Amino acid sequence: MYQNQKANILVLSIVAVLAISLATPVAQADLDIDWIVITSIKEYVDGAAWDVPWAFEMWVDVVSPGSLDHIDVTGSATFTIPKYEGSWDWSSGYYGFLTDLRAAYPLGAYTLNFQNSSDVSLNTVTLDLTGLSEEPSLNPVNFIYPASDGATGIILNPTLTWTVNGGVDGNALMMFLEDVDDEQFYRADPVAITETEWPVGPLIAGREYELEVSVCEVKDLGAGPSWPTDTQGGDTFSYTLMNEYLNEIEFTTVPVPGAVFLGAIGISMVGWLCRHRAQ
Repeated sequence: MYQNQKANILVLSIVAVLAISLATPVAQADLDIDWIVITSIKEYVDGAAWDVPWAFEMWVDVVSPGSLDHIDVTGSATFTIPKYEGSWDWSSGYYGFLTDLRAAYPLGAYTLNFQNSSDVSLNTVTLDLTGLSEEPSLNPVNFIYPASDGATGIILNPTLTWTVNGGVDGNALMMFLEDVDDEQFYRADPVAITETEWPVGPLIAGREYELEVSVCEVKDLGAGPSWPTDTQGGDTFSYTLMNEYLNEIEFTTVPVPGAVFLGAIGISMVGWLCRHRAQ
């Protein structure tokens, strides 16, 4: 009797576990969303807009992706964000005019459905861009230091400076610096629209850097300023919904100490060898 009871309890336990497993949706615990960005962006180089400058972009940072494989986006427009090298980024491609971009990607609600490789939903998040300006009168910054694209001899502890043009709709700035050689990144965001300098160093000698400073109109921007947060489906995350005017330049830091001197020695040595062999 006792053995039969044990066997019955074991069978019932297995049935109960199976029932719970089948009835309960896939757990969201393996997915931890950190930050969602949706932006309409206009790109400039040293104050001159690209010929086809406008794009609609979305990217998602996750603390723990778990089984996340792709993100299906529906609502005001429909597309899929695939996993690319461990990240989830998407761009519309470029448009010549903001009106054309808005026609394809309106300022409305977008629902992100986070799914695993079997198309099972891990979580859904809806964000609404309504309230941003259809055609913002933002302008990019003008760089003071470095003063122009392709500048050389930039010191290793620079304070990067600029002026903000107009920006009547802007309420925040974002700064981004990339070491082109080894893809080391420096970032400061969001900062007050009144900021006009960034003490970014120390940098590395003899390196090429790409500097981007964006004037932004951000929906729901917090005090400080700070990115707003939301909780959906049990997941708390930061989000950024914005129009962004991005101006970029490239510059090179001062040469590695001794590089010019060694180069001169090398040239002299080659000359000596040539003369010696001619004798």
